[in-house]
Amino acid sequence: MVPESYRWEFIKQESAGVKQLAAETGYPEVFAGLLAARGVHNKEEAQRFLYPSEKNMYDPFLMKGMEAAVCRISQAMDAHEKITIYGDYDVDGITATSILYLYLSKAGAEVDYYLPDRMTEGYGLNENAVRMLAETGTKLMVTVDTGISAVKECQLAKSLAMDVVITDHHECQEKLPETVAVVDAKQPGESYPFLYLAGCGVAYKLVQGLKAYRNDQTDITEYLELAAVGTVADIVPLYDENRIIVSEGFKRMKHPANMGLGKLLESAGYDFKRKITSGFIGFGLAPRLNAGGRMGDAKRGVRLFTTRDEEEAAAIAAELEVENSHRKETEQMILKQVTDRIEASDAIRNSRVMVVAGEGWHHGVIGIVSSRIKDMFYRPNILLSIENGVATGSARSIDGFNLFEALCTCSDLMIKFGGHAAAAGMSLKAENVPELSRRLNEYAKMHMDSKMLTPVQRPELKLQPSEVTIELIELIQRMEPFGQDMPEPLAEISGQLGEVRKIGADRATLRMTVMDRRRSLNTVGFRRSIMADYYTAGMEVSIAGNLDINYYMDRQYPQMILKDVRIAQDDNLEKLQHIFALRHVTDDYRLYCDARDKLDKSVCSRVFRSLRMQMKKQGNETEGSFMMEDIPFDSIHSAEEHIFMLMQALYVFEELGLMRVDTAGPYLHYEMIPGKTAKLMDSMWYRTYFVDFGAFQ
Repeated sequence: MVPESYRWEFIKQESAGVKQLAAETGYPEVFAGLLAARGVHNKEEAQRFLYPSEKNMYDPFLMKGMEAAVCRISQAMDAHEKITIYGDYDVDGITATSILYLYLSKAGAEVDYYLPDRMTEGYGLNENAVRMLAETGTKLMVTVDTGISAVKECQLAKSLAMDVVITDHHECQEKLPETVAVVDAKQPGESYPFLYLAGCGVAYKLVQGLKAYRNDQTDITEYLELAAVGTVADIVPLYDENRIIVSEGFKRMKHPANMGLGKLLESAGYDFKRKITSGFIGFGLAPRLNAGGRMGDAKRGVRLFTTRDEEEAAAIAAELEVENSHRKETEQMILKQVTDRIEASDAIRNSRVMVVAGEGWHHGVIGIVSSRIKDMFYRPNILLSIENGVATGSARSIDGFNLFEALCTCSDLMIKFGGHAAAAGMSLKAENVPELSRRLNEYAKMHMDSKMLTPVQRPELKLQPSEVTIELIELIQRMEPFGQDMPEPLAEISGQLGEVRKIGADRATLRMTVMDRRRSLNTVGFRRSIMADYYTAGMEVSIAGNLDINYYMDRQYPQMILKDVRIAQDDNLEKLQHIFALRHVTDDYRLYCDARDKLDKSVCSRVFRSLRMQMKKQGNETEGSFMMEDIPFDSIHSAEEHIFMLMQALYVFEELGLMRVDTAGPYLHYEMIPGKTAKLMDSMWYRTYFVDFGAFQ
């Protein structure tokens, strides 16, 4: 096993604009550069960015369709017509439904809500639900976080004398539903200043519009708590109006007005003395809410946020905790099955787009597992659950590979599919799965290379350890909340390694100290302890990570949360190491070898002896780990030539089954197969890229 390795792309800043912004605001240039990279150009914009306020939110009536929507809803309220909110079963849909329901019920409206069942109904409006709502007396249906593509269902509602108001945030299709009003900032002719509200954000704007239209004095800012949760969970860009929603919501969440939210925070283990972060919402709160819809009834989430009964709220929060535990167990079971299938199949493991199918996998969980597989292998993937001859599944992609466009080339294989560049869902006949995999990988050969398949770290600060101060870190923390398209600044700290060790009860955490002549800086890497096998004190390194403050015995110390470490390398050498790691996935390494001269057969024996010596140095008889640059064979060849010889010999040994080889960037781990012998001539790679054929046993 080797550490994950990244490409580094340093984000350059415009120096002239940064100097001007620093002079105007009084902030240090290093901090002004971070603000400028986030679209801040002057003192006024800096103030709005660093101190978001709901007072700076846009007029809701700038949104197309808003006036017609609030007018019809207000009429229904005054006439005591039954209003039903039709939401979605994810966190965005649950919070959007809750926001509108809380406002309308508090205003005395006759209001109910409906969320479709994920397993039996699926996403969006459906004919049976529309008929049922009409039959039970609904006169006005208001959708939240859904509905923009429900053309047929809205026609049905009209024929049943039920008016519809659509509020949504998803992309619009060519034809919009015929309704009383459509409120979606992405519809044609929209002039609203911000296009990327989540569904709950649109619901909050609707409530803002109703409040203004009815001259209502109700304080609606308490609903920002729920809007913040849904906005973070839906992974929409956290700038502009979304930044205001999340920032204001987080402030209120320390003393939540919503009883159910408070109980959910408690259940998730939130320490109310600490600040709320997007990470806690995304990885702590959202999975518990989502578990309700994934494993059972999503309506429990709405009941949690709308109940006035403390015991009921506590009970629902406890139910969701149990459901989340069940979801984790199911997720781990499916994840193991998927990874086992990947490891057992060279064809899947070495494909550009991994397509894995299994019988009876839980539909509510495979999307999460797909995300996990993407992170583990850094490969686009599709996971499909087969039932009754139909494969239904979810897909996730990596940066740069448009999954939706790839799927469009396979549309004739699909029963239905949809999605966007990064994620998609689909169903198809099980018999078409092999052809789907083949076509997607053919498409990927034309649209994906080794560079795209290598994850990236993008530092935007270059600092020495002595330049990292509490004051700088506190300024950076004022830039919160961080999230989608509003990343926490990544710093690159260069210096000499001091301490390098594994810490924690399970020794899974890495601690490194990096220093210059004036000061040392502690860094902590969670689940990165394997790096301690490759780095030692005295090495000159660069460390990428997020700057943080460590509080210990009433004192504050600067520290870094480590994301990656690297030694200084030539760009060509770094590229070579990355393409070798993907030698079985792309053709880039083969093409590199085709352009090089063939090697002498003696390289293999020299490398083999060096690998044995390295194992002995590490006190091991069968396996070893080291940086590729640590094995120079002579003083004649360059570092790139040395590493190329090492790689070529490793490829041969791997092909002959003499050893297992695992690499990532500069890291190499190999395991000798005891008792195994082979002839070099039996290796196709050897016959192709070496001269003076001979035998090696």
